[in-house]
Amino acid sequence: MEITNTLLLMAIGIPGILVATTIHEFTRALLSTIFGDNYPKSQKRLTLNPFRHFEPIGFLLMFYSGGFGWGKPVETSALYYKNRKTQTLLVAILPSVVNLIMGIVFMGIYVMLRNNGGNAYLIALLNYLAYYNVGLAMYNILPVAPMDCVKVLAVLMPANQYFRYMQNEKMIQMIFLFLLFFGLITGWMDTLIYGVLNLFGNLLGMA
Repeated sequence: MEITNTLLLMAIGIPGILVATTIHEFTRALLSTIFGDNYPKSQKRLTLNPFRHFEPIGFLLMFYSGGFGWGKPVETSALYYKNRKTQTLLVAILPSVVNLIMGIVFMGIYVMLRNNGGNAYLIALLNYLAYYNVGLAMYNILPVAPMDCVKVLAVLMPANQYFRYMQNEKMIQMIFLFLLFFGLITGWMDTLIYGVLNLFGNLLGMA
């Protein structure tokens, strides 16, 4: 029975990943479209259908790490933007901001149901929804491809420095994945993620 419950709880985490990555990529597609880019719509990415945003490797990594992963990246074109630098930055940054906000919203619902004796599996689902949304936001701060921080660096760094960084991109990614698989990153990232969740959970619990 304990094994069954453990597997069921793990399965409940799957929608949390799909929702977090779908919110992230849909936000990117929506913003780019608002800024005049027709490419996301033509690629049928302006949708909340999780299957349009599903990417198996990113999904499995996220399931393993609790946040380092990705959906199928939305292709955008800054050529359509009126203010190319600012709007490119917004398209790179705001998906993670929306994930963070949604994580806080799910945490608020989680606290409310937990404090009022809600269904245990629904509470577990909300916990995963909060965790993966905040986790995706936190991991996107890291300058490791394909995290959004790399897109931010492309805009903010001088071209010659960014070019040197990109020359070492694969090596940086390999070192990061090595550390990730041996649990040398997930520990302190979990501390950061749970720190954010506990902060807002305590604030919402006192409200």
